[in-house]
Amino acid sequence: MSGCAGRQAPRSNATAAGIQRRTGLQLPTQRIASDEPSLPPGMTLNSPLSSDEAAALALWNNRRLHADLGTIGLAKADLLDAGLLRNPRFDMLFPVGSKPLEILVNLPFDALVQRPRRVAVAQAAYDQLGESLIQNGLNTIRDARFAHADLVQAVARVGVADRAATLRTRIAQITEARLRAGDISELDIVQARTEAGTAQEQLARFRHDLALAEERFRLALGLSVSRSAVRVASSPPLMESPPSLDVLLEKAMAARPDLRAVELSIATATKRARWERSRAFWLMAQLSSKGIGTNGILTGPGLSAEIPAFNRNQGLTSRAEADAQIASRQYLATKQTIAFEVAEARQLLLQAQEALWRTHQQVLEPLQRGAALAEDQYKTGEVAYLFELEQTRGLIDAELRVVDFEAAARRAHAQLERSVGTR
Repeated sequence: MSGCAGRQAPRSNATAAGIQRRTGLQLPTQRIASDEPSLPPGMTLNSPLSSDEAAALALWNNRRLHADLGTIGLAKADLLDAGLLRNPRFDMLFPVGSKPLEILVNLPFDALVQRPRRVAVAQAAYDQLGESLIQNGLNTIRDARFAHADLVQAVARVGVADRAATLRTRIAQITEARLRAGDISELDIVQARTEAGTAQEQLARFRHDLALAEERFRLALGLSVSRSAVRVASSPPLMESPPSLDVLLEKAMAARPDLRAVELSIATATKRARWERSRAFWLMAQLSSKGIGTNGILTGPGLSAEIPAFNRNQGLTSRAEADAQIASRQYLATKQTIAFEVAEARQLLLQAQEALWRTHQQVLEPLQRGAALAEDQYKTGEVAYLFELEQTRGLIDAELRVVDFEAAARRAHAQLERSVGTR
């Protein structure tokens, strides 16, 4: 009778718990079933969103992630089905003419033997899917941080490009005034006009990039239906050097859910092979009742078995064994991929941090001092206004480079966290 009881998935919240353990962020307790965006408790779109808030909002509201999480219901249904037994079969032949009444009850005895193996396969497949969905959550967080970094970069680019366009337009105006005064030739003004037009074109392009970055940010957070304004908060990128590669690799091999999913796929295929071997034998317990003349109805037990002379389920057994071999090779390939992803992300972070530090120390700060000195000299009448503008132009170009390097550092850090599988 206990075998007839429904099998329940013992770890239906394992995916949510795994994501929270690795990231500190939560999934919603209920799945989103409408087009209206849903926000975590205490969060509002009225204030600028940080990178962590964007990641939390994406976990809470990303439609694609929630569609993927819905597949856990299929695995739970398979697990429930694996625990069920086949119903007994009842056959009755009516007494017609000289034929006696005959009743036959069949109980699939082989199902009792195969049930533990069948349940073990379904449970392993359920656990494997749960680990895979954790990886989907980590990917969603990474994409949200990418979108946040891109939007911060786009906003900063527009601000710097607007200053650059204003500055180059002012330089062109002063140059034209000098041309009218006869100080320079018309050939000398070509460069000033060209740079002013280039700055305006760059500003227009950055504004279009900003609009695209906003839409990508809404999509990553699941807010594409909402037309409400979304603002982001900018914070300095992480400049602390990451741990050594060996430390990161050790942590990644222990934390990456996709690697754990491949390990479980090996267990699933191995258990499925055992189950398929047991299916080569078919055995059914019988209870037969038959009317025998004046003796009434006589009842007696019996067995019905299939002789595995030709078909011993070789095909499905071989397929399960091949799946186990494929999963073993996939495990080695996944480890190699993880090692590359961690090494690449760490190197990209170091590269972005070094480029950002060098640009600050060797380019931006000297240009800031030069622009400040030029401003002081202009105020005292030592240099012309055009000379001060020329010094400021180089400073603005360096600021654009800093904005790009900061965005690269933020993206590299997000990719490193995803590659390691935990914060």
